[in-house]
Amino acid sequence: MTLPFSPLTLIIAFFTGLLGLYFARKRGRNPYAWFFIGFFFGVLGVMVIFFAPNPKKKSASVAETPKEVPLPTIQGPSDKFWYYLDPTHQQIGPMSFEALKTAWQDGKVSLTTYVWHEELPEWKLLKDCVTSSP
Repeated sequence: MTLPFSPLTLIIAFFTGLLGLYFARKRGRNPYAWFFIGFFFGVLGVMVIFFAPNPKKKSASVAETPKEVPLPTIQGPSDKFWYYLDPTHQQIGPMSFEALKTAWQDGKVSLTTYVWHEELPEWKLLKDCVTSSP
């Protein structure tokens, strides 16, 4: 039984497929598709990569440019001790203002968490102490 292709032909086809994959990756194209183009069309398929136009990159227009979203910050006295109620309504504190901000960034405190410091007459939600910075 004879093979329609010699083993050498398959090795060369595999090699040109790898070349297509390599150059396609370098030029920002789909490497798997170009592997098969190189495999089936040989050196001609690999050369097409160099003559094909580069993929168009989306130009950033003014409407598509993301606007800076102001980061919310906690407002309140930084020289007072702060307390908050955890989900089981256990009082956590005293802690510094910076420790409260860190707890908020770490997700231990959310906007629906009750907070208190000695200048407040009663517990209030953290969202009432948060403002967006410009």
